[in-house]
Order: sequence, then structure tokens, then C-alpha cells
Amino acid sequence: MRVVSLVTHHSSRITACPELVEGACQPPEFPKSQTLVIVNRVYFHFPDIKKGSGWAKEVALDSASPKIKLVELIETLRDLVFPPVCANCRKVGKQICSECHQQIQWVKKPICSRCGRLVVSDQIVVCDACMKRPLPLKQIRAATVFTEPISTIIHKMKYEGAFGLGSVLAELMVSAWNEWEVSVDMVAPIPLHPDREKKRGYNQSALLARWFSQQLRLVYVPDLLKRTRFTIPQVGLNAEERAKNVQDAFAVDDYQLNGKHVLLVDDVCTTGSTLAAAAQVLLETGAAAVSGYCLARAM
Repeated sequence: MRVVSLVTHHSSRITACPELVEGACQPPEFPKSQTLVIVNRVYFHFPDIKKGSGWAKEVALDSASPKIKLVELIETLRDLVFPPVCANCRKVGKQICSECHQQIQWVKKPICSRCGRLVVSDQIVVCDACMKRPLPLKQIRAATVFTEPISTIIHKMKYEGAFGLGSVLAELMVSAWNEWEVSVDMVAPIPLHPDREKKRGYNQSALLARWFSQQLRLVYVPDLLKRTRFTIPQVGLNAEERAKNVQDAFAVDDYQLNGKHVLLVDDVCTTGSTLAAAAQVLLETGAAAVSGYCLARAM
């Protein structure tokens, strides 16, 4: 693999290939021994691959900061050496291939205005579950429905060490945020118990929350909440058991929340019990309101 040079607009070396200065889409053919110099654009050349010489990768770096340029170059080199595979179907190319991406079910209206569950009609403002047991949150929203292929991809992120999926899945949350956006003062992840996070190596909700906050330029407070006791996994528990399991499981870690609207981020919402338990503590500590936003909603 050969990486061609990168120069700036003021470099005198631009004359080495003037046909690219005006933004030509494809680089011209040139001998293997030649070094191509272009403006704010990098091409990766593979002259010895079995299919013959050709241009395999292009990275546009126009209007990018030096840090972003460096990150994109590193990520591109990584992907060329270790091509990503789809977390669902294992197709080489992307962490979620285009075919699997098209199968994702996005949460769409009509939904309950409080918990975000699907309802049969937009005439229904609040669902039966919220009428019987109101949650302390202003609202819960989710980007996708917890079904295939999202359910498989989330499982791999949580239980198979695929923490690199965090940013990819957070992008789904960013994409759907325009539909559910609410004004908030800060974003915080649902914490794991320290023992569980140490065993797993990371908190999947924190991965989602950090990337989501960065992309939308929201204030991110990673340690706003802490888990005060170990709880069993919520999977397989009914609504009443889930609520009891996470009761008094959270505490606020020395933050002033007076008048603040907090957005809690989690990977999956089923009954809303975990979000509710965390929200209750925040409200008792002085938060004006708490909302929840999840990658996926079990309907």
C-alpha cells in the first residue's frame, strides 16, 4: 500500500498535478514510482493487489480540523488493514451494512407521549401502562424498535466485547433526534455497577451517551449517577420485578442540579423501570425534569 502526499493550498508543489486542483473526482493514472501530490485530499493506492493497480480508498479532508484529519486518516488506514464487517450478517465493508441498515425499524408516531410505547391511534395521548403507573420522567423516546437486526447488534456490543459499535449505534440515535428532540441542560448515561463494568470493560450506555453528546454538542456528564448496589440483569423479569430490582440502586455523585433538565441515555428500554429509578433520584436531588433517550425500545 502507498499513501500519497497531503499538501495545503499555499504549497508550491500543487503544480505536480494541476488537474486535481479544481476538484477532479478521480486521480489520473500515473507510474507506480511516481508520488502524487494533491490539495486537501488523500488517496490510497494499491498497485500490487491481485485485481491490478487501482484506487481503493479516498478520504476528503476539506474544511476539517487537524485533529479530525488525523483521526480520519488513522481510521481509514485501520479499515484498510482490518476491514470492518457487519455486526449482523458479517458482510465485509461496514459495521452495519447497507442491507441490514435498511431493515432497521425506526420508532414512529403514534406513540405514548410519556413512555414512548407504540399506540394504535394518535388520538391516544397516554398509554394504559402510564395511566396505571405514571413514570417520573417527562418523556422517554427511542431511535429504533428492539427487533432484528438491532437486537443482535446490541447484544454483540454488550456481551461480546464489540465496544467499537458504540459510535455507530449512537449515530442512529443522532439521526432520530430531530424527531424526538427536547431541550436539555445535560446528558448522562445510566451507570453500571462498578463490578459489572470492570468485568465487561466498559459501560455500553456511556459509549452511546458520549458519542451522542459530542455530535450534538450537548453537555455530557459521565459520572452524574452512580450505581449503589449490584442488581441482577433485568432480562426475563416482569414489570413489577424490574421496578423492585432497581429500586434505590442509584445515587447522584455530588452535583448541583437545581432547575436542570437531565437527559438519561440507555441502550434499551423495556418497561422504563431503570430510567424511572434513576430519574427519581435526580428529581429528589433538585433536577427540574428528567427525560430518557434510548437506542432501542421494546414494544
